[in-house]
Amino acid sequence: MGASRTSTFIAVYRGRTASDARLVALSADPALVAVVVGQILAERNSGAGEDPVVDGIDRARRQSLRLIQRGLAPPNGDGRHREPRP
Repeated sequence: MGASRTSTFIAVYRGRTASDARLVALSADPALVAVVVGQILAERNSGAGEDPVVDGIDRARRQSLRLIQRGLAPPNGDGRHREPRP
């Protein structure tokens, strides 16, 4: 078997509750994924320090997002991404 590749994509769901939500948009555009990942990483953890289990999960989630962000970086490594197309 050859090397496996990982796909990264953004999915948007809409509904009154999580169980009612339906997929309304899906994109694998690297620029759009990079923008969303950057915005998520810029957010502060609202429950920081309150629960060590939640803190551990949040640290792991943020580390995963950083890995995605690094994987989306342009080959020149300048960290810049083109704006996503509508």
